[in-house]
Amino acid sequence: MSIFKKFQPIASAFAPNYTFWDCLIAGKYLLPWNWNKLQKGKNYRKLERKFCEYMQSRWATSFDSGRSGFYAILKCLEIKDYDEIILQAFTTVALPNAIQWCGAKPVFVDIKENTLNIDSTKIEKKITDKTRAIVVQHTFGNPVEIDEIMAIAKKHNLYIIEDCAHSLGAEYKGKKTGIFGDVAFFSFGRDKVISSVAGGMVVTNNNELGEKIKRFRDQMPYTDKSLIVRQLLHPIITFKALKIYYFFSIGKMMMLVINKLMILPKAYTRQEKNSEKSKNFPAQMSNSLAEIALHQMKLVGEFNNHRIKIANLYKDYLENNSKVILPETIPESKNIFLWYTVLVENKKELIEKAQRNHIILGDWFPQVIGPAEVDLKKSEYIEGSCPIAENISSKCINLPTHHNISRKDVKKVVMIFE
Repeated sequence: MSIFKKFQPIASAFAPNYTFWDCLIAGKYLLPWNWNKLQKGKNYRKLERKFCEYMQSRWATSFDSGRSGFYAILKCLEIKDYDEIILQAFTTVALPNAIQWCGAKPVFVDIKENTLNIDSTKIEKKITDKTRAIVVQHTFGNPVEIDEIMAIAKKHNLYIIEDCAHSLGAEYKGKKTGIFGDVAFFSFGRDKVISSVAGGMVVTNNNELGEKIKRFRDQMPYTDKSLIVRQLLHPIITFKALKIYYFFSIGKMMMLVINKLMILPKAYTRQEKNSEKSKNFPAQMSNSLAEIALHQMKLVGEFNNHRIKIANLYKDYLENNSKVILPETIPESKNIFLWYTVLVENKKELIEKAQRNHIILGDWFPQVIGPAEVDLKKSEYIEGSCPIAENISSKCINLPTHHNISRKDVKKVVMIFE
């Protein structure tokens, strides 16, 4: 493996979690005699039991994605036309999309500059008689100071939905994120805490809601087999391309061709970026991807411990650099640092400088609602309404923390900021 290390880019989001074993699992399901197990099987039930055990929750229901899980939550909470859902700016289009597809309205609240999470002091100003729920996003694995938000929700009789897409394993006051609110959803996308290309989970301790979500999920179709095949190719192709990315640029050219031919599925479809439902949305989690997620669940503790170790190295190297603002973690919490997100004034220049040095830094979220192609008006975001989020999105850079990053890699990354 070390032979190929010098040909690999140091990258924040190049399908970083895949292991050789994940590639073997994916390859197994691509064999013709296993095609009948692509969609249906027992793995999703095993994954749900494993997740319940990990979270110490009563209910865990799997989906093909975190965004499908969020949509299921909204439908099962009977969110309807003209209802309002509060969420932070500096988020993904998947959230306002799901809200709008229920007929409701997303209402955006600004964030805190130090944690990149929702500013609880600004929530009550956005509550009306139409407000039904508050979405609490633990941005990049950094737990929200949720006590204040829970008090606001109780005062106004609102649901709390935790967005834990970035925070599997993060903790606040000794409890894992995802069990504070009424319900929570997680993502197993390609660059999340654990990755099975696609997948997600909904967790709750409310028996009535848990049963309702499971029934709702059971009525969903499975992802098309053709899409599952493309998803299974993702770990195999990207794992190999990463190893030879700069070997005469073979891996780089390989990814360019594959993306041009649309062989691998994108993280966001053209329809989603345009606030339209995709053909395969929502859907159940496929049996094949559930097995990859099961394997990744065995590694979640190891992955997160490594992320924290790497984050501490970045802090040690950058804390005296006046050109960089470092992230802050609130007291009594465990930030698992999906990425180590810093703020700089010359974002574009630094990203280009990094690329010249074979370092691919993350640009997420590139605007208050990512990805960059999203039309903010279609997501009902009013420009200028969340100035801190707008400012942060123009300055944030995500430094890689995943299990392939070493101390030597960290030293190379921090040199970009000198």
